[in-house]
Amino acid sequence: MSVEVVLGELVKRSMGELERAVLATLDGVVIAASNPSDIDDIVAALGAAVVAGVGEAFRQYFSTGVRDVIVELEDGRIVMLRELKNSVVCLVSKSKPNLGLIYYLLDKYTQRIEDSVKGTTTQP
Repeated sequence: MSVEVVLGELVKRSMGELERAVLATLDGVVIAASNPSDIDDIVAALGAAVVAGVGEAFRQYFSTGVRDVIVELEDGRIVMLRELKNSVVCLVSKSKPNLGLIYYLLDKYTQRIEDSVKGTTTQP
């Protein structure tokens, strides 16, 4: 299954809580998006930069990396970022989302996303 299909399914299963999902390289280049648009390049670049900056700071001062970074926007939307082995998943929510559902879906789909990038498939 393609990574675009997996990201689209993740957004669909969020029952309206997620607006989009973007997968980016660690240096901020879009690999795939749930519903491609012009904003994906910005989400990918900012997401990768935030994960890299926060991750490096915690590695230097606490000797451990960061799994997830959550950014709350002024309008109540959440951008949830998760660093994978060679990429970053960027989820953009609606305003005031159900974070429990988003975490659940991200945990459920992380392996499927990684497998899709490698070209293999795993069922959730």
